[in-house]
Amino acid sequence: MKHLLVIHIIILLCLVNIGKSQTREVPFTLDDRDRIMRTEERMEALRKEMNSRFEAQDAKFAAQDARFEALNQKMEAMNSRIDTLYWGFGILIALMIFMLGYIIYDRRTAFYPLLHKNQELDEKYRKLEQIMKEKAKEDSGLEDILRSAGLL
Repeated sequence: MKHLLVIHIIILLCLVNIGKSQTREVPFTLDDRDRIMRTEERMEALRKEMNSRFEAQDAKFAAQDARFEALNQKMEAMNSRIDTLYWGFGILIALMIFMLGYIIYDRRTAFYPLLHKNQELDEKYRKLEQIMKEKAKEDSGLEDILRSAGLL
């Protein structure tokens, strides 16, 4: 028990010493105050210099933004021209396809009467050939003429 009491007293003395060491005052002189003021002045000067550089950078960025805006306007104008060009080509291609369809339609309508007329002429030719062959059976002169022409 005695040992415990001694240990407690030693711990108590140590704690009191620790408390005193933490409350000890640090001497603050006029030189320290002047040094702090000079440091603050330098910090303020650096802050002003940084702000001026940031403002210069902001001005450069604003100029770049203006250039990009001008470039965007030019690109939009070019896009509208390209759109107009696409529409023009589309209309031309549509007209060409329409013309091709009309040409095919016109040829068919023009070809049908010719085909019909040709069939009529073929029928007349066959009838005429048949009549000539029958007549050539009766007339020997006509038969010789048709043979020399290669029709018999």
